[in-house]
Amino acid sequence: MSENIISMENVTKRYKSVAAVNQCSLRLKKGGLYGLIGKNGAGKTTIMRMIAGLSLPTEGQIEVKCRRMGTLIEAPGVNGSMTGKQNLKFYRMLSGNTNFFASDEELLQMVGLENVGKKEVKDYSLGMRQRLGIAIALLGSPDFLMLDEPVNGLDPIGVVEIRNLIRRLNNEYGITVLISSHNLPELYQTVTDFIIIDKGRIKKEITHEQLEAESSGSLEDYFLSVIGK
Repeated sequence: MSENIISMENVTKRYKSVAAVNQCSLRLKKGGLYGLIGKNGAGKTTIMRMIAGLSLPTEGQIEVKCRRMGTLIEAPGVNGSMTGKQNLKFYRMLSGNTNFFASDEELLQMVGLENVGKKEVKDYSLGMRQRLGIAIALLGSPDFLMLDEPVNGLDPIGVVEIRNLIRRLNNEYGITVLISSHNLPELYQTVTDFIIIDKGRIKKEITHEQLEAESSGSLEDYFLSVIGK
């Protein structure tokens, strides 16, 4: 059985009197491809920020058993006055890492930006910025990759390309992946395991096969039945 790469035990995150995450326990196994599904404001980004060490839990413990983590959480942190390629070089220098996942050219090609690498990022669309953010997250050859709404702003072709890229990173490179989304039908086409969250609480963890067996109607109806709406 695969070892846990991420473990959360009874984690709560409060902002003043509001619990954005409430008594959540979670285990992600090495090599898994996970989808964190919930409505906007359900607590998805807060969980990712705590796993990444960008925010500390109010209660509970988080254990991370990976040497290298790549993240794209909320808006990509890119410099609009630099080109896509210059942004990648900048983040290479910041990392101080010599064990890179791929060259700048290879990364830009993987995320579908090979033709705009010399274009200033301020002229990128939202979807192009998302792609560049994924490339930056891959720079350090991560064992574990977290992507917060990675297909946000992408056209249908771009959604399929990023979906295929995520599967490839998981299948060919063995990267454990956690993706957040509010769109269950989209996640259904990408991940193998689902974590359903609502109002800061994890409502259900279910595999792709179990979801197929349990959801006799539409995926949206199933999701609403789980969160009690």
